[in-house]
Amino acid sequence: MEMLLFRVALAPSVVLLASVLARRLGPRFGGQLLGAPTTTGPFLVLMCLTSGHRAAAGAALGAVTGQLVVVCFALAYGQFAPRVRPRQALGAALAASGAAAALGIAVDDAWLTAALAGAAIAAGLWTWPESGAEARTPRREGSRELPIRMAVSGAAVTVALAASQTLGPTLGGMLSSLPVLLAVMAPGLHRSTGPRAAVELTHGALTAAAGSTVFLLVLAAALGPFGAPAAFVLAAAGMVLTNGLLRAALAGHGTDGSQQPSPTQRLHITRRTRWRRE
Repeated sequence: MEMLLFRVALAPSVVLLASVLARRLGPRFGGQLLGAPTTTGPFLVLMCLTSGHRAAAGAALGAVTGQLVVVCFALAYGQFAPRVRPRQALGAALAASGAAAALGIAVDDAWLTAALAGAAIAAGLWTWPESGAEARTPRREGSRELPIRMAVSGAAVTVALAASQTLGPTLGGMLSSLPVLLAVMAPGLHRSTGPRAAVELTHGALTAAAGSTVFLLVLAAALGPFGAPAAFVLAAAGMVLTNGLLRAALAGHGTDGSQQPSPTQRLHITRRTRWRRE
């Protein structure tokens, strides 16, 4: 019961925090928060306390399939957001995430599922659309939109957790990491701020999913031999290392989703600067 209450309270809090970060620091930071194990991590802690290390390890392996779903949702929404309306982008993302869930269940191997998620992340970041100009004039967010997002996220997590009680730890872990909060945040930000913000949000979630997947794999492997405290520390270290390496790789190859001027643009900028100085 306490696990259910904790998750129900935590989900709206994450939506609120992600919304604040998206306004203050940009939507990419909000997306990174949604892609990180900010809700799955506490869920697994409570699984350790209430059901034991073996059940928590099984839930962590099940959550890897959920990460594949997150990756496919973020990839599909980010690709469709610049071209279609929020409802259509959400439909495409839900279709892609449904196919990913079916694939993950059919594969039934957490390491192979993680490899598929990694391949999807690499392909998605390589083909990520540029954050260009808004396709339409953004409107101000209504006063009721944020509370509605928070309520929807809490209700969705309640349903998922209630179902997980009868499905076992593995499927419960998969349900715990489904992109419920991202499915609430992305269309809301798309409607209120425009497609560019939605693209940035899903880009942040996509990059954070790599570290989250490593977190889950390390945790599942380390819980048995090392115990919960050391396992969570090792998993967090693996996540931080993975995120750092991915950021360095993206910065080195110019595929971090930020707008970089082309060589021709740099030449024009240099000439304009010299002309102004003269």
